[in-house]
Amino acid sequence: MTGKAEWTFLVYMAGDNNLSAAGDRDLAEMRRVGSTDKVNVVVEFDNAGDLGSRRIHIKKDGSDEAVVSLGETDSGSPAVLLDFVRWATAEFPAHRYALILWNHGSGWAPTEVDRIARSVSAPDYTEREIGERSSSPLGRSFFRSTFEKVFSLPTPSERAICSDDGSGHSLDTIELHNVIKQAVDQLGQPFDLLGMDACLMSNIEVAYQLRNQVRYIVASEENEPADGWPYDRVLGRLTVNPQMSTADLAAHIVNDYIRSYVQRGFTGDVTQTAIDASRVGELALVVNDFAECLQDRMDAVYTDIWKAQRKSTRFWHNTLWDIGHFATELMSLSNDAEVVSQATAIVDAHAVGTNGAVIAEGHSGQKVEHCHGTTVYFVPPISDISRFYPDLAFAQDYRWLAMLAAYHTV
Repeated sequence: MTGKAEWTFLVYMAGDNNLSAAGDRDLAEMRRVGSTDKVNVVVEFDNAGDLGSRRIHIKKDGSDEAVVSLGETDSGSPAVLLDFVRWATAEFPAHRYALILWNHGSGWAPTEVDRIARSVSAPDYTEREIGERSSSPLGRSFFRSTFEKVFSLPTPSERAICSDDGSGHSLDTIELHNVIKQAVDQLGQPFDLLGMDACLMSNIEVAYQLRNQVRYIVASEENEPADGWPYDRVLGRLTVNPQMSTADLAAHIVNDYIRSYVQRGFTGDVTQTAIDASRVGELALVVNDFAECLQDRMDAVYTDIWKAQRKSTRFWHNTLWDIGHFATELMSLSNDAEVVSQATAIVDAHAVGTNGAVIAEGHSGQKVEHCHGTTVYFVPPISDISRFYPDLAFAQDYRWLAMLAAYHTV
């Protein structure tokens, strides 16, 4: 292709699993709109069955599409994702790029977990671990390398702990940063939009890790339904107005996502948030002040923290918690003026329309009615802190980990 479009909209579909049919439905949604001379829609789809992986330049109604067949690929490999980004940005140059990660969602198949364990020669591995690991939070990890790291631990008991304590989320976050940074270094510019058509990724640690590689992030606190994003609505808006600001596009995705489920009468829980990555550092500072306040008063406020946490919205097997809801509950329990002040600052920092990090937030469903848009790693004292959590940039730069350690020590 010669010349630059306004947008290239890349969708990386890791669908070689029980979401393959959902991937076909999403392709059909994309084809209702298709690419234009201003907007390229490019997909790499690794689906179940005999088709293997394909790269498709999506066209309206699927007519005259350019398709590159890749055979069998490992869509859980960071290298495969990076290769797709390199190819798509070279073949379809644009002024702005959106990368959408469409992932395993419902989890890895036990047979694939078994192959990963055997490939790294997991010490003392038995087939009993297959079901345990695939049904744990680890089973929702995006990258194969996350499984490999956990299966390389020396004992089954250590692997069991790291399957349930949020390690998978920590490791995925680190790997995602590595891949995106390599792509951005080659591209010479940040991604204008990183979309997570995936589960549980509207998270402070994720946003902070990626803040220098992307301009806006759209992601969900909650697990996403299999139908995921309404691509016909999203692409319909973009192709009609390709000059819209990236912030407006991100906000439209949030609103269209929630509206699509409400209008169809979906009775489950859905969330979606748009984040301005340039302001994530400001949000992190507010969280840091909150953490410092709690840590300094831990002996006195421990009971209030525990009560507030138990009332707050949580995800990922009680490892990720909506920090705005937690702060709201703590405000109602605490008699400490400084704790109330810092908790109020957390809520205020999530308010849409205040030039903060959260530029749009939507939710529907009873479980998520008090969500504010982002989660934070907040494993309660009855569980262990992930051995890999200290590797995250947010944990290294701010006091949240120190507060968490104090909370676990009291």
